[in-house]
Amino acid sequence: MRALLIIFVALTSFGLQAKWQTIKTENFNVHYPQALQQWAYSAANELEVVRDKVLAQQGRALSERADVIIYDPENVANGFALPSTDKPMMALQATPPQADSVIANNTSWQQLLILHEYIHLVHLSQPSRNQWRQHLRDWHDITDLLDAVLPRWVSEGYATLLESRLTGRGRLYDNYSESIVRYYAQQGALPTYSALDNGDKSYLSNSMAYLVGVRFLAWLEDNYGAQTLDAVWTRAQAVESRSFETAFSGAFGAPASQLYRRFIVEYSYQAMQQELALVPTQSELWQRFSYAARDIAFSPDGSQFLVVEQNRKRQVTLNIYENKENVEAIEQFNKRNEAILNADPKDIVDIAPEVFPKKRLAQLDAHNFAGIYYPQWLNDSHIYFVAKTPATDNTFINDLFVWKVGTGKPKQLTEGAGIRRFSIVDANTVIAEVSRLGYSQLVTIELDSGKQTPITTSKLGDVHDFPVLSNKKTTLAYVHVTPNKRWQLVVKDLSHDTTKIVYLPKSHQYLSGLTWSHDDDKLYFISGVAGHLAVMRYDMASKILETLPASAKPLEQIITHSQQLLVSYATPEGVKVNKIVSPAWRTVSVLEQVNEAEQKELHPHQLPAAKIDQTALPSSDYSVFEQSYSVALSGALNSASFDSLGVALKGQDVLRQLAWQLGAEKSINNGALMGAFAQLEYRHENWKTTFDAGYQELEADKQSRSPQVKIQNKSSFKQFALSSSYRFGEALNFLAPELGVIRVQHGEKAWSGGRYGFNGRAMWDTQQHGVALQVSAAQWLGELDGFDYQLSLFAKAWLIPFYASVDSRYSSELPLSVGGGALTSTSISNSLHAVSEPMLPHLFATGSRYLGYEFATSWQQGKPKLFYKQHQLDGEVIGQNYGIKMRLPLSRVILDKAADFAPAGLTDLRFSAGVGRIEGRNMTNENRVWFSVWYEL
Repeated sequence: MRALLIIFVALTSFGLQAKWQTIKTENFNVHYPQALQQWAYSAANELEVVRDKVLAQQGRALSERADVIIYDPENVANGFALPSTDKPMMALQATPPQADSVIANNTSWQQLLILHEYIHLVHLSQPSRNQWRQHLRDWHDITDLLDAVLPRWVSEGYATLLESRLTGRGRLYDNYSESIVRYYAQQGALPTYSALDNGDKSYLSNSMAYLVGVRFLAWLEDNYGAQTLDAVWTRAQAVESRSFETAFSGAFGAPASQLYRRFIVEYSYQAMQQELALVPTQSELWQRFSYAARDIAFSPDGSQFLVVEQNRKRQVTLNIYENKENVEAIEQFNKRNEAILNADPKDIVDIAPEVFPKKRLAQLDAHNFAGIYYPQWLNDSHIYFVAKTPATDNTFINDLFVWKVGTGKPKQLTEGAGIRRFSIVDANTVIAEVSRLGYSQLVTIELDSGKQTPITTSKLGDVHDFPVLSNKKTTLAYVHVTPNKRWQLVVKDLSHDTTKIVYLPKSHQYLSGLTWSHDDDKLYFISGVAGHLAVMRYDMASKILETLPASAKPLEQIITHSQQLLVSYATPEGVKVNKIVSPAWRTVSVLEQVNEAEQKELHPHQLPAAKIDQTALPSSDYSVFEQSYSVALSGALNSASFDSLGVALKGQDVLRQLAWQLGAEKSINNGALMGAFAQLEYRHENWKTTFDAGYQELEADKQSRSPQVKIQNKSSFKQFALSSSYRFGEALNFLAPELGVIRVQHGEKAWSGGRYGFNGRAMWDTQQHGVALQVSAAQWLGELDGFDYQLSLFAKAWLIPFYASVDSRYSSELPLSVGGGALTSTSISNSLHAVSEPMLPHLFATGSRYLGYEFATSWQQGKPKLFYKQHQLDGEVIGQNYGIKMRLPLSRVILDKAADFAPAGLTDLRFSAGVGRIEGRNMTNENRVWFSVWYEL
């Protein structure tokens, strides 16, 4: 098999250059694109350091080499791991986190990320001591993953626990994270045990698996000992099969849910005591948002303010509000109460809300999944903001856009810039933090030419954030961090090109939210101490540092407007904004200039200081021949034809550049089908080459429902196809021309020919509304002599999706057939000439010209569809069907981005199910049902 794969790849990739490289350390295979080479060198060294310390700390290590993917797909800080006893994998995204993130408190982004993801692998990839169960895990990737999975709060909480214990930093010791959990405890809003995994739809509840999970596990270690918690992981992989709950109860003597209730009581009591000890700052509610709200900014004339909002469905909008009391809302409220009392004078009407929401003047929806970030007013009618743009390599990068308020689509101003936060100098110039390929740097960008002029140096491991330009454009403030240090506040005099660090007290940790006073005299920011956040300011003239009393609220932003000082903060109901009334400023003394970060704990196995070691390491071109293998099981239940089972051997490399499967399928209830198949797919950048071979023996009369026309008792089908395509465009909009050769055989008769065509997609999406058009068109040459065209249209209005499709095929020589559900062998052996329809038996009808229409809708994308479908053959309607159905790319839905790098048995899995009614001439009108799970490259 390996020899065949080498020959196939050699033929299909002749002349192409490898862009991915591999570094092999003692325990890891580190794969990276050439552009991330320096990041990869450092990561390869850090991986071995982390492995040794974790092994010393808990006596566990991976039994197999782990694949490590280094890439930068979204211009955002993230990572993930996929546990496996024989094919463990983790992905590290190079872009570092920003200062206001819960993961900003780290020794370095690289060390924190590697430690967190490696803990996932060590924690979840331990082999079972039950030999039979482990043998099954070795051969079947789905079983391997299911046996490894623990509740989300357990896996994420434990990785977060050790990320903190072994570095003295991390989310357990982060003031911003602690302020969120404390405030939610004070509001009685910590999640119940059942909601700890995925939240309860309240604001920030989805992050509680990390933030509360880590604190619960730390509480367990502090009260019962780290050995007791460690015993749970040992018990979970015992010879005796145990769930997590059983393993936990046996180790602790009580269920996790019971101890969690006790933890919540203790933590909430302590949080309430801490709140009572605080001196409250007098403030009044100014605005309440229904969920997430960020990046609030007033227009230059002060009559409006903008804010980026996100609802519970993760839909993002840029909203413009009027900066005055909403008289219309007040009048409507009063009229409603008056009407109620007129109808029932004894009724007690609603009391007025603490504040009425401001009137919205304009709204911009995020386009094409790009998001909206860091908007700022250029003038009273134009707004600059950052959004993600798709690149040709299936990645996204941040670019700058401008929107004229109240108009339609924004205009893109940069291309591939990697901009995050920025400040506007003038209409053609911005000062921005640019983050690309793991490097963070402050630059000046000229928008007309795209020229970037450095303000700070670009050094791996250093991060800059919050570049805020004074109103007079003479002074730039920003925050900066280097590995193992604390975030520092920096002020740069642009007129004299001098830089000053504004030092904070030694006990402070967390620094964000920089903003200037209206007269540039003072610089405001948020800082944290002892689990609380506080508003601070630095007087530029007197050099005095002042603070307001520590707040119980998790502060998110400071907004200055004229003489007003406002702060936004997170609550379980959503973000609120308060106006500070009579602020009690207190001078802060800085006794020593501290750059070192405070480490909360010195663990016996603490990691050494983070080191960005870019020493060159031996590397080689990435090899597609280092493959993972798995048994792949498939099956189908179909009332129109037969029930079937399939088994295959499936393989691929970790980047899924070369994937293949060999297998067979057989009907299990009536002996109608025996099939075999082989698939091979090779991808290199935008090239894709596929080879398909399929064989079927079908006894159509043995199916649950007979075909419309009488055919011979046993039919055999064979198909061999080789095709290659090249994709132009990016992830959302593309065009891919394709060429191929095909041989089809029915019984003793065979047809050979070529195929040329294209497939492509064009889409436009504004979250609530959108449209997408997908087209596949091909012409058949030689003995095939025909064509096939498929057009699919998707549209949504106010989130309600609508679907329409047309399938047109013709062949003057090759018989076309209609019927049969989705099976791997069917899709390969009959893909050219058979129209799949699970509500009809295989070979239900044959002809030379097919035309099919389908219309469908649902209440939400990704949910079951209500559909109607009509089939025409040689100009005659042979049947129509309607009902409810669902079809999903199951691997992608479950694994999300991890599906790009998952072991062979976890990728390319598809699902289809439905129930409906079939009607037509020469058939019995009846209800039919199907369910199928299969693999298809």
